[in-house]
Amino acid sequence: MTSYRTKQLVCNILKYILLIIVAIVMLFPLIVVVSSSFKMETEIFAFPFTIFPKNPILTNFSQLKDNFPMYTWNSVKVTFITTVVQLVTASTGAYVFSKIQWKGRNALFMLYVMSMMIPSQAVTVPQFIIVRNMGLFDTHTAIVLLGAFTAVGTFLIRQYMLSIPETYNEAARIDGAREWVIFGRIILPMTKPVLITQAIFSFRYFWNDFYTPLLYIITPELKTLPLGMTDFTTEQYVYYGPQMAAALISIIPVLIIFLIGQKYFIQGVSAAGIKG
Repeated sequence: MTSYRTKQLVCNILKYILLIIVAIVMLFPLIVVVSSSFKMETEIFAFPFTIFPKNPILTNFSQLKDNFPMYTWNSVKVTFITTVVQLVTASTGAYVFSKIQWKGRNALFMLYVMSMMIPSQAVTVPQFIIVRNMGLFDTHTAIVLLGAFTAVGTFLIRQYMLSIPETYNEAARIDGAREWVIFGRIILPMTKPVLITQAIFSFRYFWNDFYTPLLYIITPELKTLPLGMTDFTTEQYVYYGPQMAAALISIIPVLIIFLIGQKYFIQGVSAAGIKG
């Protein structure tokens, strides 16, 4: 018995050591960003690399005071609106594909899910032409509309809704409730974990999105935070210190959102795969 307990203790210790090593490797890029934010340009690329700055400075952050509050506000506005719109379209679509019986439902859902296999770059040109012809080029509205629908989010929420017993819908219909009442007052509150999970996914994606604003935004006052980081890149030089400081600031909201919804995130991801 003592030998078994000893082996089990050794195995647990090795597991924790392995997990600590993996965690350090995963967190190392973040450590580099935090460290470099307080270093001078010459010290960032000094060899050997040092985690703690020899002479910490705040100059990198002071260089962000001119335009980056505006860029941050643009990112907050675009990300919040797009996330809310995406949650509305994904949840309503998931309800129609999971709780309402109609001819061709599964076939249409499969076509919708198959759209995830199409690379976004493949539809960039037609999307750009449509946005330009609608007069939405160089506006935040274009970014919101392009991100309004998500096949991944619809799939995730639908899988969660399938795990909710049909008796709730049947009882509500017997009482004379309409579908929008059943959806809004019964099913939607029960899908809170997966909605928060999808909100985290959407927030993270649109907050860090660089590609879409790069294509559709040219006015400096409309730049989002990722696009604004290019201000420190010129043909002759890249100012890594301010870029690292801006990257550190951009990471903080995502970490806060994840920490707040961490419990629901785990529940949503695990429960969404219960029933297919």
